[in-house]
Amino acid sequence: MVRGLGSGFRGRSIVGPCHCKCVTARPILWPGVPIRRMTMNDLSRPLDSSPVGSSPHPRAINELPVRAPLLRGIHHLAINTDDMRTTLDFYVRILGMPLLHGLITGVGAAARAVARGNPPFDQIPHYFVDMGGDSTLAIFEFPQSKAPKADRNSVAGMQHISFAATPARFVEMQERLKRNGVEIMFGPKVVLPPNIQSIYFFDPNGIRLEISADMSGDAADLKVVESVLMDRATMRRELGKISDDSAWIDLMLANMSERPPLYPGAKMPAG
Repeated sequence: MVRGLGSGFRGRSIVGPCHCKCVTARPILWPGVPIRRMTMNDLSRPLDSSPVGSSPHPRAINELPVRAPLLRGIHHLAINTDDMRTTLDFYVRILGMPLLHGLITGVGAAARAVARGNPPFDQIPHYFVDMGGDSTLAIFEFPQSKAPKADRNSVAGMQHISFAATPARFVEMQERLKRNGVEIMFGPKVVLPPNIQSIYFFDPNGIRLEISADMSGDAADLKVVESVLMDRATMRRELGKISDDSAWIDLMLANMSERPPLYPGAKMPAG
């Protein structure tokens, strides 16, 4: 069964028929345009030196309440591997994420690693796949044996990634994983009442993944935000468990989403 590179997954292609279009059929917005390599000039904007507000963040200032997000979700989430072929095979063929973009990073990329956040290696493979919702998954290939294995249970580590699915796709993804020898470590199980279910498994690099679906929800409009949104009274009680600063709690509640909860009173189990 597949748990990661250490269980025999790495270095071989996973057997099984391909049922997905491995390259997206969407029209290309800018054909032939490579990803531009960022320079230090792109990073020259100074840090905010405004006075400290009531937030615990050392450089935060009080802003007007925001109850709708200012950002538009994830543009791309970047992960690391030391076996690009096996990783692409997993995400493209098994999880059905169409291929979008690929390149070899340039000379000098390692020198910009601290400022930009890219890996500290020159001329390494870098690929993008479509993970749905107009968001992409980026993959860097590290040279073999040049970096330690990450601990997902460490501070600043990525604990896991959860992908949203319709009820029908949730069932289909379980079948695809099993067909290709990927062990489902946990689930399907209700993780949020009344019927939001999840499964958990690992990618070839040992990254823990989750697929979640509201099995009683609308397949055309997943309403992910509304499905996990709790009421204000419950949120106030929960915030009181991490802080006794009533002004800060009021500030957080002033920035709580104004969308109506899809399941009022529902709360994720503590276990």
